Amino acid sequence: MGEEYNIGIIGCGVTGKGLFDHLSGFSFPVTLICHREEKARQIKEGFERQLNRALKYGLITQELHDLRRQKTVITSNPEKLAICNLVIETITENAEKKKELFRQIEPIVSKDCLLASNTSSIPPEKLFSGMKNPERCLGLHFFFPVGMQNYVEINVSDKTGEQIVEQVKKFLETIGKKYLVLTGNDHFIINRMFLKMQAGCCRILQEGKLNVTQIDEIVRNNLFPTGIFRFFDVVGNDVMLRSVKNYSRYENDGEFLLPLIECLEEKVRNDKLGKKTKTGFYDYPLKPWSNESESLDETEKKEILKTITGWYLGGIYKVLEKSVCSKTDLEQIVKEYLMVEKSPFDLAEETGYVFNN
Repeated sequence: MGEEYNIGIIGCGVTGKGLFDHLSGFSFPVTLICHREEKARQIKEGFERQLNRALKYGLITQELHDLRRQKTVITSNPEKLAICNLVIETITENAEKKKELFRQIEPIVSKDCLLASNTSSIPPEKLFSGMKNPERCLGLHFFFPVGMQNYVEINVSDKTGEQIVEQVKKFLETIGKKYLVLTGNDHFIINRMFLKMQAGCCRILQEGKLNVTQIDEIVRNNLFPTGIFRFFDVVGNDVMLRSVKNYSRYENDGEFLLPLIECLEEKVRNDKLGKKTKTGFYDYPLKPWSNESESLDETEKKEILKTITGWYLGGIYKVLEKSVCSKTDLEQIVKEYLMVEKSPFDLAEETGYVFNN
């Protein structure tokens, strides 16, 4: 790939658009492929308005304005990817659709073009099986929002070439991103880090001890601001379900995930997919948070919080034990991912938590 980057992005959803917005701020060419020409036209018009405003208010020079406009292509025609040396796919989290897409673009791009998937849960060895040149293929998982998340997962298969990984590392360094190189059972380890907490909260819900709002209030007030079930709704319960099922292949204690899978299956079965269908674990627009947890017995609430905190910290320490990144990096990843200020390791010290794998 060299130092002259020419990037292709496939998909105009939230992640694809976010990745495009981030990468179009650099000087190298970027090509965005949308499924429909109408969508491509809308994004192109928005991009040009943004460029013109930046020029009007002196945020960029005329030269930079012209350069970005010249080097940016937004279209529904995948043939435009022929000039790219790195193509990143960001379509829906569906293995067969992604595999079919890569089969379609493989003849379009050059033999030197790197092919990457932004998949958050599908193993690269499965996704790229049947490709003519699997050594140039890998997972490149950007977290949302792309511009605010500093870490990227590089998920490699046993067929991914070492030189390819090095080239992708240099690219990520160029765009100011840190990375984790993950193989085998460590794929998608950042999302998987919170599975036990998520599954445990679903278990509490199924047991009828607390309702959705009460659990989320305890989590929001003490651990991270989004809450468990609100997080599911934001991501999409269908997306969460597919991902969790994919993650289960990596987990030794798959039975513990059953409440999580069952809760998500029930929502998907009833077409309650979250914010995008305006109903999920909550109805949308979301009403102001209540204080239902205040009615709980304080001793019981403290015990439940202790249990959830144990699941939360256990997942983090399990990742630390694998040595896929430093303690400092892991601390920063957790803070960014969950949008929290407190270090999980400070929380462990405060609560007297002891990791017992």
